[in-house]
Amino acid sequence: MEKIELKIKDVKNIYYELASALIPHRDKPICSVEFIVEGTMEKPIIGIRYPGRKVVKRKLKVKRAGFAEWCNLLDFVVIPYVNYREAREQDFTFDKLLDDFEKNKRDSEEFWKLIEEVYYKNEFTKEPPKLPGIEPKLFLLVLKWIWIQEDLNYKLSWQDVNSPIKYILVTKSGSRTEKGAGRAKFFAALILLKHHFTVEEVKKIIPMYA
Repeated sequence: MEKIELKIKDVKNIYYELASALIPHRDKPICSVEFIVEGTMEKPIIGIRYPGRKVVKRKLKVKRAGFAEWCNLLDFVVIPYVNYREAREQDFTFDKLLDDFEKNKRDSEEFWKLIEEVYYKNEFTKEPPKLPGIEPKLFLLVLKWIWIQEDLNYKLSWQDVNSPIKYILVTKSGSRTEKGAGRAKFFAALILLKHHFTVEEVKKIIPMYA
């Protein structure tokens, strides 16, 4: 697998910088290129593997003017590292993050303020408090990149990210969508947990996580 260290120069332009870095690798095999986006090559914290499984080249017998040849062109897979070793995928599912937040982190106002900062700004500017469960900084960084991935797959169009290549967004079922909820559903789930709903109740209220 090819590995590349990618440092975002300006978090306010993170979607543009990602589009510029990822798109040249669109024709490569699925998940064959890993960009280390947090940490370093020697001490990785978060990697993103591209092209993601949703990156699909569309085919039409007759191409129309303005035809978008790609679906979900900026999809990637988030790879957390624990002690600089790749974590098991099943340890960082939505369910595991929600469960860890409910059991270990929801009563920390300091940690909640950092979650809000990640949600609104794609960054956090203070060291998180020490809390049990998933290491707090890793939790926030996983959340950051999952939310960025959600934005790119369900919310932001090719124009929004200044992509040089036109593409469309599709759901898991293959239906077209251009403006989905993106990160908002998971943030809403965390808000409910913060106010002492249980994970099971959250799953019933927000079907996306059922």
